[in-house]
Amino acid sequence: MAAFIGAQELAQLVRDPTKTAGTDYLVVDVRDSDFAVGHIPGALNVPAHDMYAKAGSIIDAYSHVPLVVFHCMLSQQRGPKAARIYREVVSGRLKVAADGDPLFGQTVRVLDRGFGGWVDAFLKTEPDLIADFDQEMWDTL
Repeated sequence: MAAFIGAQELAQLVRDPTKTAGTDYLVVDVRDSDFAVGHIPGALNVPAHDMYAKAGSIIDAYSHVPLVVFHCMLSQQRGPKAARIYREVVSGRLKVAADGDPLFGQTVRVLDRGFGGWVDAFLKTEPDLIADFDQEMWDTL
């Protein structure tokens, strides 16, 4: 199972103007349509049910990224499962990878408490850490 990363630690990367999503870190949000209610800035939305089919293309596009963070709403089931699937595909690729492949240095984490915890941590104090937030829709979840 992938280790967890706390909201504050991830927020340091998101806030850092010298860091870029998709280059220095990647956040993979595996929620479905509720991604549209709000998300972490720069997050890639890959619904959990698509992870088996899309893990390879995510690896192809982001193998150079040193940290990949998965999450769902609570990071209790879908986020950890998606991280496991991703790591399994990475592991298979590493068996045939050349020395120096950047995947050898990639770290996979799961956001502790998921997007719900992220909103709890930052909605009132740093709302810019929540992209496209829709309070009215959020209240219906």
